[in-house]
Amino acid sequence: MKARTTGTYALIALAAVLTAVMCFSRAAGVEAMYPFQRAWRAVSNRVGSRISGAWRGAAASAENVRLRREVAALALARDDLARLEAENERLRRALDYSESERGVWLAAAVLTRAPALAAGRRVLRTDKGSNAGVAEGAVVTVPEGLVGRVVSVTPHTSEILLVTDPSLKVSCEVALPGGDFLRGTLAGGSDERLALRHILSKAEVPPRSPVFTSGLGGVFPKGIAVGTLLEVRQDQDSPRREGEVLPAVDFSTLKDVFIRRER
Repeated sequence: MKARTTGTYALIALAAVLTAVMCFSRAAGVEAMYPFQRAWRAVSNRVGSRISGAWRGAAASAENVRLRREVAALALARDDLARLEAENERLRRALDYSESERGVWLAAAVLTRAPALAAGRRVLRTDKGSNAGVAEGAVVTVPEGLVGRVVSVTPHTSEILLVTDPSLKVSCEVALPGGDFLRGTLAGGSDERLALRHILSKAEVPPRSPVFTSGLGGVFPKGIAVGTLLEVRQDQDSPRREGEVLPAVDFSTLKDVFIRRER
């Protein structure tokens, strides 16, 4: 009986010792792992922060790119709207001009310059020809002023000799104070300046006086704007004077013209 009790106590003592050892060993193991776990946590936090920051940076960069694209798209839409408004205004002006002389002026779109018509000649080709009632010799204008005269016609096109061509002569006049006129002949020039020649009058001309067709000769109707007289000087080769005229029309940007058609 005594031996059995002693054995029981021994087992209890052994279990207690083993439990203590195991607890100590677990605590020791946990304690031993602590520095490594702490270091891992620090590294993980740092790497995670960098990855998270990089992710947020990439997301912000992508958002920035998206916003830039939207801004660019809005800018393009605004430019398109401005162009449309400008085009609508141009067409409204053309329509007003056409309706002011209904049945006389035929609207035509400019297709291209056509220098091959003849060497050195300054011409435009339009999309209206004999099928639309265009005839050679017809006067061509825009709301701003005189463009030229039709010199060649096909069923669907016409070619216009511009007033900048020296071979096209236009009788012009400038109103002077007192009801008199200074008259001369427009004889070519450039898109920036036209030459008014054969001026016989010695009268002084007010600065920047408007120049109009005179109607003399019956080719061009009276009163079509030609440009602004900038100066008048003595022609060295004759007793006549000549003038420099700023054109009323910007020939480089013509898109539509009006061709005079006989009723």
